[in-house]
Amino acid sequence: MKFLYVLAAVLVSIPTISNAGKSEIGKEFYSEASYPSASQCASCHQQIYNEWASSNHAYASISPMFHKFEQAVNELTSGTMGSFCVRCHQQVGTQKGEARHLPLWDRSRVAREGITCITCHRIDEEYGKVNGERTVTPGNIHAPVGGTLRDSVFDEVLERKGELRLATNEKERGSKIHAGVYKFEQLGKSEFCVSCHQVKVNLGIKLEVVWDQYRDSPAFKNGVTCQDCHMGKVPGVAAGYDTGPSAIVNGVAINKNRRHSNHAFYGPGYPIAHPGIFPHNPDAERWTIQEWLKFNYRAKWGSEEFESSIKEFSEFFDNLDAALEGIGGNVAALDALEYLDAAVARGASAFKEKTSIDQLLTAIEALETAVNADAVDEKLEELNTAIAELEEFTISSKFATAPKSISRLKKAMNVVATGAKEKASKFSDSYESLKSNFDLITRSKSEKLRQKNIDTLGLNVAQLRKTMPAAANEFTSEVLGLKASMGVKFAAAWIDAGDREEAWEIIQANLGRLEEKKEGRRQVMENGSRIDGPFFADQPKLGEALSFKYKVTNTDDGHNLPSGSLGAQPEIWMNVALLDPDGKNIWESGYVDSNGDFADNHSLEVAAGNIPYDDQIFNLQTKFLTTNVKGTDREMYLPVNFDIDQRPLLRESNVPTTVLNHPPFVRMEGRSIPPLGHRFAKYKVPAKLITRPGKYKLSVRMRSRAEPIYFMRFVGATPEMEKSMNEWMLDIHPYSVEFEVK
Repeated sequence: MKFLYVLAAVLVSIPTISNAGKSEIGKEFYSEASYPSASQCASCHQQIYNEWASSNHAYASISPMFHKFEQAVNELTSGTMGSFCVRCHQQVGTQKGEARHLPLWDRSRVAREGITCITCHRIDEEYGKVNGERTVTPGNIHAPVGGTLRDSVFDEVLERKGELRLATNEKERGSKIHAGVYKFEQLGKSEFCVSCHQVKVNLGIKLEVVWDQYRDSPAFKNGVTCQDCHMGKVPGVAAGYDTGPSAIVNGVAINKNRRHSNHAFYGPGYPIAHPGIFPHNPDAERWTIQEWLKFNYRAKWGSEEFESSIKEFSEFFDNLDAALEGIGGNVAALDALEYLDAAVARGASAFKEKTSIDQLLTAIEALETAVNADAVDEKLEELNTAIAELEEFTISSKFATAPKSISRLKKAMNVVATGAKEKASKFSDSYESLKSNFDLITRSKSEKLRQKNIDTLGLNVAQLRKTMPAAANEFTSEVLGLKASMGVKFAAAWIDAGDREEAWEIIQANLGRLEEKKEGRRQVMENGSRIDGPFFADQPKLGEALSFKYKVTNTDDGHNLPSGSLGAQPEIWMNVALLDPDGKNIWESGYVDSNGDFADNHSLEVAAGNIPYDDQIFNLQTKFLTTNVKGTDREMYLPVNFDIDQRPLLRESNVPTTVLNHPPFVRMEGRSIPPLGHRFAKYKVPAKLITRPGKYKLSVRMRSRAEPIYFMRFVGATPEMEKSMNEWMLDIHPYSVEFEVK
């Protein structure tokens, strides 16, 4: 109690900040200007920006799979994980106080950039294993930045800032640059990477173990850093660095022969976001994230091929639209009704003047011409003809969904036609009532009688409004549905063909960058691994089982194969196939099901008995599973200590985690290969398959994928995400050998 009194006294004695002062401090600290975007840095560091823009660092915040995973973990742990994940993936956004659950389009630009420039270059304190809890020093574009060197080059730039037209503060005019550089040696050391690449979740479970692997590796002992392999000239190999200018300031190269650290950060990961959203591209920011998600790049919107087809397509839809004229709801008819409404509103006086009566008669005649009940059958026939022409066109077109869509439209037409005739009949009755009441109005001698007939006329107009457009609306909705299903119904942002063409150019540029990234991924994986073999146990013979093996070596001296996040469960497996002398595939291991999962316990098709279980698969995936004494492999996916049952909960550990480094019953299947280590992939082909003499071909490849499809479905990934994940799967070291069987 005495302690509480002392504490209270201390707190009272601390100077307070006024609310106004607090708001000003907060405004400055959290403002967008205090956390510059990478695009601002690009004005002088364009090459670095281009490298970074398609990197895994730049992808950290935008990754849709990360958001699905993170949301699933938070839901399963009742929110106890909080900002644990996002503080690495969008460190600046977390520091700015942006809510964990905010969608990307509601976040600040710099938060969407993930591990952006200032995430590393505005750190001035050496951090260790802090699970991403580093502090980015706020400050506008002019604030000093950290670098591995502190030489006189930047001072020379400042001395020439007038000549180079530079501004180092808000009062000066010119290209905005930072006003100073401070030396921060840890930036060039492996220890700098630890805070986000060595991560432990609750209860001491290790989620990211890259640092542990590296610390025990030959690379660490030899002084090879993370940067040497991941930012050097050769992906995944410590082969030195390229050279180049540290910056290009208003066209002037600065320090031309400076060591260049490649900010592509070579690694095996790959993006599955919409290519209009990622890689980062300033040209793409003309449209919002939501708008890009509505741009169908798979249908090649904006391409010359697509737009020419759409133009031709549109002619047929014009025929449909023309055929709709006269069934109701067209402009002339609606205008006539508007005029009648206005006349009714003006009252009896409107019908005393001959001019007004003549105008009303004209309106009624326009209405009769615009919507003639007798023309419904003719118009329906025109529609059917237009649909037939459209159908004929689509048979030779590339719109695969068109036949189905047209079939639906034709089916709906029969229903709509019946309704149109019924409505036409009702319209005819209403129209006749309108004409009759109008005649009564013009002949009425009594003011009272005239007003009564005017009121009745108002009811006639209301009835016409109700019956007349309905048929057209039904037809129109069907046509619009057809347009949408055939890819010719565009969201508001993409109606203009010029916009689609510009967006397509951006998509192509981004896809080109992703292809470059894919090549970097391939080099990283192939430089870090090797396959030798096959090594046959015996001479292959007709009618005998064929036993053989491959030697898989991790040639990387820095970390395991695979490495990275255990929670993400990156997959690397062997795919081996045997072809008989006729070229027929008679045996295979490492095949995938229709979802893209290989045939182990996680495959839904294996569970359903549709495909055989692959009992020989060689899979290096490090599975991180919580069993809690029950449940199968297929039921457990996430690195969280919980049961997937009616009552998910975190379980307390009875044994100190400091002893086991994980709670009881947590199982880590260490299938990965340590640095410079190897494992053998052993296979046996049944004798009953070796029945033909001649040359057999044995083909092998390693396959790499960032996430298993079953896991993606577990956390709620979309079909588009699954498709992208499979499309970006990487094949490593593919080769074949032939051998004789006698």
